[in-house]
Amino acid sequence: MRSIALLRKRSAKLTLALIATLALVGGTAVATAGASTAQSRPAGWPVVKLYAPQLQEKVAVYGGYPSFIDPSIYVESNGAALQFDVKRASYSQPLTITQIIRSGGVTQRRPLGPLSLAGWNGLRRFVKITITDSTGKVINSKLMTFCPNTYIPQRASPNSTSTSPYPYSCRSGDPFVLGTAWGIARGWGVDPMQSGAGFIRAKLKVGNTYTATMTITSRWRSTLRISAADATARVKLKAVRPSQCNPCSSGSKAAAPGGTAGAPNESAAAMQRVQTDFSPPSSVLPDLVPLPSWGIGVQNNRTTAKSFLDFGATVANLGHGRLDVEAFSQNHSPTMPAYQYFWRNGHAIGRVPAGTMGFDNKKGHDHWHFEQFAQYRLLSSDKKLVVRSQKVGFCIAPTDGVNLLLRHAVWQPSFLGFFGSCGFPGALWVQESMPVGWGDTYFQYLAGQSFNITNLPDGVYYIEIVANPEHVLRETNTHNDISLRRIRLVGTPGHRHVLVPAYHGIDPEG
Repeated sequence: MRSIALLRKRSAKLTLALIATLALVGGTAVATAGASTAQSRPAGWPVVKLYAPQLQEKVAVYGGYPSFIDPSIYVESNGAALQFDVKRASYSQPLTITQIIRSGGVTQRRPLGPLSLAGWNGLRRFVKITITDSTGKVINSKLMTFCPNTYIPQRASPNSTSTSPYPYSCRSGDPFVLGTAWGIARGWGVDPMQSGAGFIRAKLKVGNTYTATMTITSRWRSTLRISAADATARVKLKAVRPSQCNPCSSGSKAAAPGGTAGAPNESAAAMQRVQTDFSPPSSVLPDLVPLPSWGIGVQNNRTTAKSFLDFGATVANLGHGRLDVEAFSQNHSPTMPAYQYFWRNGHAIGRVPAGTMGFDNKKGHDHWHFEQFAQYRLLSSDKKLVVRSQKVGFCIAPTDGVNLLLRHAVWQPSFLGFFGSCGFPGALWVQESMPVGWGDTYFQYLAGQSFNITNLPDGVYYIEIVANPEHVLRETNTHNDISLRRIRLVGTPGHRHVLVPAYHGIDPEG
């Protein structure tokens, strides 16, 4: 960063576009902006452009309030996919971003500089949107981060790929993510305002016309070899009353997500024919890794003078194969014997007995929990048990992408969270699974699940998360089944606080 500042001082002839390019690709000029950008684009590169399907749209005006505006302008990638791998080598290392270019069976990896990232949120300062009135006066203008991932990508061409394989969002709620992929499939388009960038707001007057102009910034035009003509799109906006909308620009962009990459399930009858295998190959096994706890805080009940330590806990599958736990009803019992199944190429190749599933009829649950998935404990400064969480049952499901750059990672699970998992009270068969690259997060807010710290002295403690505590699940590595997060408790009864140092610079808390 210092070298770039010196360049700016010493050479007035160096253009802003070239400076941004130096920052993005580690000091190597890629191309100049403008028409020559497209001419210098190597064969096989994605052709990125802005496109507005409709050149005129309506915007609803509600009283005197500013309107939320989405002019339906898409970032398209034609000819090839626009893809970026974002990762960190470890929690002590910074994020890196690499453009992935595949052409003629060859994969090119193009590292970009740190200025191209807005953390895990997307591509920094990718587009600028400006709202002007009929005289050209600027009403509002906004630079936006762009996340290429979205729940609602759009096919832009009849020659596009049939599905979009990329994850549904750029970031996860868990601060300890290790890697993910961002992208726009070949022949698809993504609306920046429908992928996490938000809307632009402007105070409009009913009956007046305005113009929304979206432009890809010069640094990204240079980096991605985008021509000036492809880098700008405009939409005329008509300010109307809500009753005149049919639809308005800020309305829903109806589209279905582009397919899923989850492995198909076999029927329960087919499962029963799978042979027991007590020594499955490592190539099909999961690796359960508990991440450091996060979202840590204290609930103080002033009436009872009791205090409880809350926290979030994520157990991730960073192995070679998906975790698949299935249970079958026997003898009308509220407990089902469970089995772990092993998969290869969409087919179950073996199984082994693996603990139990129990039915949880507490309010808000009414589903089946695998009872040997994880354990939470609060340890003293010398790592001895102080409080054990009463959380013992888990509905295994992917909630957070943790490392989607692993070889066998699934970018689009067939469901997220508890949708499609956990079973129902009268279930004959329950299947709970977690694909490679994903984690399952639980927050401990309830009494008994959070730690009762009312009578604990001030001082240093550790939140311990243990995956596979009874070792009933087969996995590639059992030496990484424990994580510890250091905390400090302070305060008086009924007024406790927690201090949480950053973990390798990540997630500093109160």
